[in-house]
Amino acid sequence: ALAEIDRAIAANVRFGCVLADAGYGLSAPFRQGLTERGLAWAVGIPRHLKVYPVDVKLIWPITKVRGKPRKHHVPDILSIAA
Repeated sequence: ALAEIDRAIAANVRFGCVLADAGYGLSAPFRQGLTERGLAWAVGIPRHLKVYPVDVKLIWPITKVRGKPRKHHVPDILSIAA
């Protein structure tokens, strides 16, 4: 889809913003690609998708006294309701 948008830009097609359904909205690389191209965009997203501010960092969670240690990083900021 980004290649198609690049072809439209190369052909001097004028448009105000890019609109996409939740299928494309689920793709972080697609959303990031739109932003990197300096385009205004609005995409649908599924209800279960978690959204974080741009400055979120992944950190190791605080270890608990009991139970297995966690194997994955966690965000340092709570997600925002989408």
